[in-house]
Amino acid sequence: MPKHIRPLKRPESGSMLVFGTAITIAIVAVLAFFSLSYVRLLGSSSEQRTAIEAAALAAARDLSMIAVNTDEYGWISLSDSAPIGSLTVAPDQFYVPVRGINTILGTLRLDLIIATELNDNALKEMIKADIVNAKSAQAKLGTELNKAMAAGYKAKGINGQDIDVYGDAQNAYTSNQIRMTGASNYVANSLKLSLGGINNGGVTNTPIPSPAAKANVPSSQQQNNCYLSYMDIPTDGESFVFAGIGSSIKLMDPKQWTVTVAGLPYQVATIVKAEADQHVTDTQNPAGYNIHAIACAQPANVVDPKPTPGALTFSFPDGMPPEILGPGTLLTNAQINSNNNCTYQTSVNGDYPLGKPATRLDDTSWPYACDSHSGNVFRKSLTDWWRRAGTKLNIASATAMLNDPANNFWRPTGADNVDWITEAVLGDTQLYNLGPIPRGYIHIYRVDPSTGLVSYAHEGLTPTNYSVAGENQMYSENIDAITKSAVGKQTVGPFTFPGTLKPGGLTNDNKVTLLDNFDLYIRDQVCQPGMNQGGMHAGEPMDFDKVVMLQKNNNHNYSHDLGGSGLGAAKPPAVKPAGLPPAITDQSDFAEKSGFPDAEYNTYEAGPGTDSVRPTYKDNGMAVDVRFRRQVETGSLSALLGFKIGYVGHKYGATFGPSALPAVAAPSMHYGHDDDDNDTHKHKKKKKKHHS
Repeated sequence: MPKHIRPLKRPESGSMLVFGTAITIAIVAVLAFFSLSYVRLLGSSSEQRTAIEAAALAAARDLSMIAVNTDEYGWISLSDSAPIGSLTVAPDQFYVPVRGINTILGTLRLDLIIATELNDNALKEMIKADIVNAKSAQAKLGTELNKAMAAGYKAKGINGQDIDVYGDAQNAYTSNQIRMTGASNYVANSLKLSLGGINNGGVTNTPIPSPAAKANVPSSQQQNNCYLSYMDIPTDGESFVFAGIGSSIKLMDPKQWTVTVAGLPYQVATIVKAEADQHVTDTQNPAGYNIHAIACAQPANVVDPKPTPGALTFSFPDGMPPEILGPGTLLTNAQINSNNNCTYQTSVNGDYPLGKPATRLDDTSWPYACDSHSGNVFRKSLTDWWRRAGTKLNIASATAMLNDPANNFWRPTGADNVDWITEAVLGDTQLYNLGPIPRGYIHIYRVDPSTGLVSYAHEGLTPTNYSVAGENQMYSENIDAITKSAVGKQTVGPFTFPGTLKPGGLTNDNKVTLLDNFDLYIRDQVCQPGMNQGGMHAGEPMDFDKVVMLQKNNNHNYSHDLGGSGLGAAKPPAVKPAGLPPAITDQSDFAEKSGFPDAEYNTYEAGPGTDSVRPTYKDNGMAVDVRFRRQVETGSLSALLGFKIGYVGHKYGATFGPSALPAVAAPSMHYGHDDDDNDTHKHKKKKKKHHS
């Protein structure tokens, strides 16, 4: 058998070393290349994330600045704004505030809670009608925000500037790209902006009502005492869904973004989603590849502090009927709440009665299902005043003002009369004392913007000055609102006027009678907000010195002469041609037939002022005035005057020393007291039209 001869075996260690080295080199090379590509990929991803986040934040910033002018609420936006925008100038040349949509909703929810606390269906009906208006206005803003997502669309800011959301987002993207290795370029026109909401909500900066125990907001729907967005937070069967708007612009989790949050009755999409592609090339991928990145951001709301929301006043220039105990009486008094007992009007072509006859009062239709009467006109005015206070109005304080007897009007103890001192002819410097008549008072309610508490003060008041009815705002008159008052009748006289006004003129035993009937006038200067429908002053409060918050003074033992135009013992108004005695005016709270000059009327200040900011933004003005006038039977003066029923007119020389009352914590009011004179306005009843 042949012997196989085998070759000698080579050692394995050397060849394996060479092979291992080759493999290692190859692996290292692959790993190095992979690592380089991975680093590039990570770098591109980081670059993309930085750029797309910058784009989303830029878009959210722009969204916060877009504003639209609506019929329902005037200028609205995602953010509040103080009256500083040149595009928001009202016809009187003062700027108006911009209302944020969450602020509007938060205010209405709070107001509805107050109405529910009061168990007042008419109040609730009015607030719910306002909620419909708010949603309509929000929808208009939502439409504009969605339009702004498109390339080339220019929205507007409050100063009239163009806001190019897409362009600014794209610029932010391209200017925030970071180059690491290889080539990378933004894919032209790949940026896409979309609006939506956030599942599970986000923190807004719209505060829940105070006190929190009455806010009716579960802990799962609030954070840091603010509402969460994109959740239904109902009150009295009405849904409230707050938009995603926070205290600052911030990034949101894209995984939580959705076009429409499921299960909500309505929503305003405010969370912007930015998407874009970046094309990357490297040696391994010479053709390149695209990286798609997404980021979401939430806009911000800068809260308007509303330093002086305006005052609600109750004026009794002829003394206080005992039937009217406090503000809440207007919700319960049977005569005041008797159906169809008043007019419902608005001033057209200017502030009535200035500019007559072009300026006039026109009847308007009652817009609610509840009865048309002075009680409900007051309710409407009350809700308008609440709306001015925003989201800070304290529920307990607002309800206590109306239903706590401890907060009834302050009243003097015992007789409280003043001498009826007046001229016989308008402008005469000779004054005559007709005898004692009741002193007048005004009761002033304000909202402290820092605490939301309602404050109360009272001071002296005489019949003049008269206040205008603001253009396009609400005015109402109820003749014989209170009849057969327990105050009774009071005869004034006999007194003597000079007999030179008419041949056979006045005797020395003239008498007039203060009747036991009171007429009611309501001026709501803030009924209709905004420039489109709100008239010359866009539904802002009227300048009125008596309601400006006075500086605290620990020494309130001074006295002050009261009189029409604040005359006191000073010189009466500029001389007018001889006419009717200004002591008694016609039965109109505008006293149109008395020949009074325009200076007799409280009016709005003319703009634009030094900085175009309305004075009543910085100091309280008249938002609503509820004014009772006592009827005067003219007696022996009726032939001269031409009417049998009128009102006290000029009344000079009444002195009143104000005194301060201590502050009372909620639910009661803060109290104060001061003095002076000034006033309000007038119109009539559906069956009695006095204006000419």
